[in-house]
Amino acid sequence: MGLLVGGAWVLPSMLDWNRYRDDIAALASDTLGRHVQIDGPVSLTLLPQPMLLAAKVTVGQGGGGIGITAAELRLRVALGALLSGHVDAQELVLRGADMRVPWPPAPDAFMVRAPAWLSSLSARIEDSRLSIGSVTLTGFSATLTTASATGTYMMAGTAQFSGRSWHFTTRLTQPGGDGAAGLDVTLDGQGKVQDVGLSLSGQIAADGTMVGRINGRGPDLSQLLPAPAVPFRAEGRVSVASGLAAADELTVELGGSPARGAVALRITPTPRLDVALTASRLDLDAWLAALLRRGDSEVFPRLPTGIDLSAEAGQLAGGTLRGLRGAFDLTDGAVEVRELRASLPGDAGIRMAGRITLPDARLSPPQPGRFDGHVALTADSLRTTLAWLQGAGLAGMDRLPDGVLRSAQLAGHVVIEAGQIAVDSLAGVLDNTTVSGGLTVRPGGQAAAGRPAIGAGLTVDRLDLDPLLPATLPGLADIPALLSAFDLDLRLEAKQAMLRGVALSPLSLDAAAENGRLTLRKLDFTTASGAHVAASGTLVEGGRIAEGRLDAQVPRNTLPNSPLGAWLNGMLPERLGFLAIDTASLWRAPATVQVLASGAPATLGLKVTADIGDLRLEAQPTLDLPGMKWTGAVTLRHPGAPRLLEALGITGAPAWLGDGSFSLVAQMSVGGGRIAADSFDITAATLHAGGALALQHTETGSSLTGRVTAEALPLPLPYLRSPDPLPVGLLSGWQMAVKLEAGRVLLGELPALEQFAAALTLSDGLLRIEGLTAKLGGGALSGSASLDSRAVPPVLAADARLTGAVLSGPLFDLPLDLTAGTLDGSASLTAAGHSPAALLATLGGNLRLAVQGGMLSGVDLVRATGDLTEAGVQAAFAGGSTPFDRLEATARIGLGRMTLDQAQVTAPSGTIVLTGGTDLPAATADLHLLARPAVPDPPELGLHLNGPFGALRRTPELAGLIRWRAEHPPAR
Repeated sequence: MGLLVGGAWVLPSMLDWNRYRDDIAALASDTLGRHVQIDGPVSLTLLPQPMLLAAKVTVGQGGGGIGITAAELRLRVALGALLSGHVDAQELVLRGADMRVPWPPAPDAFMVRAPAWLSSLSARIEDSRLSIGSVTLTGFSATLTTASATGTYMMAGTAQFSGRSWHFTTRLTQPGGDGAAGLDVTLDGQGKVQDVGLSLSGQIAADGTMVGRINGRGPDLSQLLPAPAVPFRAEGRVSVASGLAAADELTVELGGSPARGAVALRITPTPRLDVALTASRLDLDAWLAALLRRGDSEVFPRLPTGIDLSAEAGQLAGGTLRGLRGAFDLTDGAVEVRELRASLPGDAGIRMAGRITLPDARLSPPQPGRFDGHVALTADSLRTTLAWLQGAGLAGMDRLPDGVLRSAQLAGHVVIEAGQIAVDSLAGVLDNTTVSGGLTVRPGGQAAAGRPAIGAGLTVDRLDLDPLLPATLPGLADIPALLSAFDLDLRLEAKQAMLRGVALSPLSLDAAAENGRLTLRKLDFTTASGAHVAASGTLVEGGRIAEGRLDAQVPRNTLPNSPLGAWLNGMLPERLGFLAIDTASLWRAPATVQVLASGAPATLGLKVTADIGDLRLEAQPTLDLPGMKWTGAVTLRHPGAPRLLEALGITGAPAWLGDGSFSLVAQMSVGGGRIAADSFDITAATLHAGGALALQHTETGSSLTGRVTAEALPLPLPYLRSPDPLPVGLLSGWQMAVKLEAGRVLLGELPALEQFAAALTLSDGLLRIEGLTAKLGGGALSGSASLDSRAVPPVLAADARLTGAVLSGPLFDLPLDLTAGTLDGSASLTAAGHSPAALLATLGGNLRLAVQGGMLSGVDLVRATGDLTEAGVQAAFAGGSTPFDRLEATARIGLGRMTLDQAQVTAPSGTIVLTGGTDLPAATADLHLLARPAVPDPPELGLHLNGPFGALRRTPELAGLIRWRAEHPPAR
């Protein structure tokens, strides 16, 4: 008996069931109501229950065009019927099936009739895939049954969609008389989407369209869409037609806030989900974080999704955005921003469109997030918007200078990635200035690694530099610390720039700052007058300058009206003695300047070369900027000293200076209110001098000290009748103590004094020349002089003594003059006035003169000897010279008139006594000469001289001669 039972179980499995393939396929076709084709082997297992298995099964399309292929078809059959030669199917299972439902479905897709077998047969689908149009459900397992009384289809099971597990139930009624069928669907999430649910109830019309109601809810919207993790609920109408399933008129609740919305799912030709949401207020911080999150790729929808957000207001980074409108397309790993517009804090309007590539840490190297698109910004109160950005983490906004970035109307192509914002094709208006170019910003702060960084290549029509520069410029040593907070790479082209009222057209700037290191690759500008300036260099830690360079070219007639010309004008005195200085003609010449700099602020080395016309400056100072002082060599050269003085407005220089070049070599030190030429050597035509001078500025005034030693000191002949005011105002507030020595003093290129020495002092407006010594004509000259500018009018006083001077030419260059002799004399003079003419008109004092062995020009007393003929006396008074043994004279001067107290000439040919005087301001004389020839009982011969110095009228007085002739008739 056991043997029979074992054979009954074993024998069927050993039979060849493939020969019944066609019979089994026909039986399955009759059972399923569709053509079934079996391409694989057929076998039978009896344990744990009789089961007929067929591989590679294809179920032909039936109603609605639904196609099914399955890896395996299993039929649970009755053993007895099977042994009797026919198949009694009790359960049908499709495993590994691939089911394809076309979308949109055919009109008759839902017009189904329950097969007879389904009332007694349970159909199941296991581990399969269901494709509806282009949407695919994986891990599909379900049980299909039919209500025996109504023929209603019911299906329940599980499936995977978009990386989430779902449990579903479906109820489809038999079509009614109008061809419409009822459909009820429930969907419940499992695992990560636990407690997410959806229910749908509607009617499917005979043409395949459907209308109904849909209701959804869940505790976390972020598990379904790139959205904040807030609970949600939605309810509204649903419709399906022409491949589109849409839920509109949705009443939505997000995190307790009401909203309105719509959802549309398109299956064909391309799967797409569209979500529209309108709310009164949104938490934009949460929505933005959700849109940019890609830590879990399953959260991001695997089918293209469109999101349309609208909100009256939204909170973002502590600010309120209004009028928000955003339209996004979501694909795997990217967000297409079709449109994003909003009103930012400060009433700034922004519009954006572009593509956001989401970050993906799973890639190697990790892929950062990226935005690439177009942005337009309109802001009438840009500083308010920037203040909001400062609070949003855009570091450095608080360091912007006042008066800049006040308004903007800008648009450009923007790329945001890896903590960096890059803008190219930038165009618009910034602070009423047209701007174009590109900009790169790395905000820095907590949101990005490293310091804030800005890179810009901009072109502007007009640039006002004053608001960009602080009122007080920082020191060089402070600049690196100020720049260490951010990095900068700036290329700026301005068609016109304004600095302190000066137009710079155009201006080009190329500079970079990194780690506190400032590199000025190029600063280039041209002033409205045509002056061109270029600068470059590097500033590093500690304010050290490397390879600093400044070049300037100034065309003709530009300097006088330029700030540089005004500064140079202020560096020169307005007068030199009685000579006014006018630098206008000098500055009208073309000029070039080059400055090279290197070193730390305390030891900054410069090499300066400048050419102004023919004048060349060379200097190599070392600057101590913190101490505000410098030392170094300075050289000035000019090929023509008289021409240089002419350019300075000093006319007539060739007459007293001579012809020759100019050079000044000095070792200078400047600082602490002190300007010192520690040593200098100057050559200007016939002038050659050296020494040391120091000018000290204090709160109480300025003082000049030092010494000057000259080989030759040429001086112009003073014009004593000049009405020009004396520059006595220059003496106030000054102190001076200068020792002056000169081997030769020249007046009008003629030797005047030798071995000159004097001490010049100035104190409280009183100028003194003391200890004056010199050699004049081989004699010794000594004296002193003073000018008291405090007196009203100023008072000039002088005392001089001369001994042993040998005359070698006319003393006064007058018709009656001394031309030879050894001279001793003294003078004590005073004058008061505001001009040389006034001083001459008020001149007073005493003169004394003694001459030994001299020659008196203007008369020839020798001719008046002998028989004293009238013709001989006339000839003696008409001109010639009289040698004499001694001349003694004293005179008084008052109000510019000199009166001879005593003037007597003793000569071998007789004696001469002079009386009368001269009017120095009028340059006239009224003199009376009384001569006594060397004859026995000499007569008194008179000569009256009067008139201008240069044309004295001679009137002989011969009455004494006539009497003498009468008394002394000639011998016969």
